[in-house]
Amino acid sequence: MRLVKAVISNFRGIQGLTEITFNNFNTIVGKNDAGKSTILKALNVFLNEVPFNKDDINVFADTNVTIELYFKVDDENQIIRYDDETIFVLKEILSEDGLLRIKKVWDITRARITSETYIYRKIYETNDYLFLNKEDILELCNQLGIINEEEIEYKKIRIRLAHKLETMATPFYYDYEKLLTSGKSKSKMLNDCLKNVLPKFEYFPADTSLSDSDTAIQNFFKKLAQSTIDQELNKTEIEDPIRNKLQSVFSKITDKINGIVPEEEKVEPEIKFDWTKLVQATFKSTNEEGSIPLSSRGDGFRRITMMSYFEYLAEQDASEQQNIIFGFEEPETFLHPSAQENLFDKLVGMSDNGYQIIITTHSPIIVANSKQSDLIHILKADKEYKVNLNIEDIKDIALDLGITIDNQFITLFDRAKVLFLVEGIDDVHAFIHISNLYKENGLIDYTLEELGITLIPVGGCDSIKHWVTLDLLKTLDKPFFIYLDSDKESEDGNSPNKEKLIDFGFIENEDFLVTAKRELENYIPYSALNRLVPGCDIEYGDWDDVKKICKTNSFAGQLGGKNVSSRHFTSLTFDEIRSTFFNGNEDEFLNIYKILTSKLAVKV
Repeated sequence: MRLVKAVISNFRGIQGLTEITFNNFNTIVGKNDAGKSTILKALNVFLNEVPFNKDDINVFADTNVTIELYFKVDDENQIIRYDDETIFVLKEILSEDGLLRIKKVWDITRARITSETYIYRKIYETNDYLFLNKEDILELCNQLGIINEEEIEYKKIRIRLAHKLETMATPFYYDYEKLLTSGKSKSKMLNDCLKNVLPKFEYFPADTSLSDSDTAIQNFFKKLAQSTIDQELNKTEIEDPIRNKLQSVFSKITDKINGIVPEEEKVEPEIKFDWTKLVQATFKSTNEEGSIPLSSRGDGFRRITMMSYFEYLAEQDASEQQNIIFGFEEPETFLHPSAQENLFDKLVGMSDNGYQIIITTHSPIIVANSKQSDLIHILKADKEYKVNLNIEDIKDIALDLGITIDNQFITLFDRAKVLFLVEGIDDVHAFIHISNLYKENGLIDYTLEELGITLIPVGGCDSIKHWVTLDLLKTLDKPFFIYLDSDKESEDGNSPNKEKLIDFGFIENEDFLVTAKRELENYIPYSALNRLVPGCDIEYGDWDDVKKICKTNSFAGQLGGKNVSSRHFTSLTFDEIRSTFFNGNEDEFLNIYKILTSKLAVKV
């Protein structure tokens, strides 16, 4: 189940109705106090049912606070089970566009503000059966001529009943229906059921340490411990002797209590076991002075622990994934820029593995690597909360993040003679290594660095950094050359990056080239990896997904998984590199070098 939209009204900085749509990965950007975290706080109030605070009410609000969430379901015929006798079928409460819409309303006129829950569903004018009990549903099926066979599951009976009402053209309409929060009615049961069906929301506010003590990682360890206990231990054999030992003492104390209190206040002993509290998982760092609790280390170090947890989630079998939305406020806090790059890769890996990610950030690095379609720009104009979802011009975002021509980072390139734009930092290190080896072996006279050719990691075509940089190139007035992965999956396939660059007006072999293989990793000979990681027994071709192959290899840890290039490229020998860049007729690196030096000559 995926969150696809939120409609928020009168919550914190939002006055009136504001709609936000979500992808699997979402990067929320904006200036300080623009209201980026408001979206995450709204999700936290809704999904985690945290107590509503009067500070959550918009200062100009004169009506109730509302938050409505829209979810895309994986299986509309999924059973929502309350107990053995009570089930609902998810399809029965979907909107006309097949989404699960749930709205919560907080009455701000009350002294104690609590929420009321509504679902938006199809309501039949006659024979509306959603909240009927099993016996009444079976009776309705008999009245409508639906045969009730014993072997037919109750779920299928409900689906068959819905189909029958549709074929009978029973009048219906869509509207909100309030769900009860007390009693034993079917409405209350459905309300309880939905809490187990909706995605969990793991929320990390900006002031959290992102350490091993956070609820998300502790819940993960507890679930793992609980499943192991359930599967591998006979709890009865363990509990019985403990219970018997306690009972003998507990009963004597109980008798003493009952000998004093009135008859109507008598008590009886009860012993319960909570296996979820049996195990506590944490980390300690070690040095020459002995073990140090992780809580005593710096915030940056502790965040690395959580980053490793994220990486673990990103690498797990997708079939074991949880239905979780992760919300992060400024996760880059305390992290070095290179660590921010790593953090972003881990969060994307989690998204690729089925988790939904929503982050707020001030980091140009994280924004730069985000796809333009994943950006959500929050603005405040004349005290009005605005959400820009269809971003065509990224200049406003660049200004919000401080990316300008006067930015200190940009001025570092003032002395560059040619700007060589590549996708990522791995490409930068790779080309520096290649350049050094080609000079050492007499194929070129000068390295790229010696010629004043500056490598800049700009991200792919969909990276915000790429287009911000290109915009700045016009002002810098420096020759440039772009080299990106082809991302082709076969030799005869089309390169999406090549097509985009041509569409934007760049000329192949003059302004840009794309790799002659799938991506940079394909220039690492698999024989080299077998040399560097003995026993990995790896093999791939020019168009295979090398990162995926390394990630699924039994030696994934040593190979580096999807970070195979950063782990091993600079360990390649000249002969190994030459074997993949030289096809027998042309050397791809020398062709790039020739184009770069020709641009250098123009400026001399």
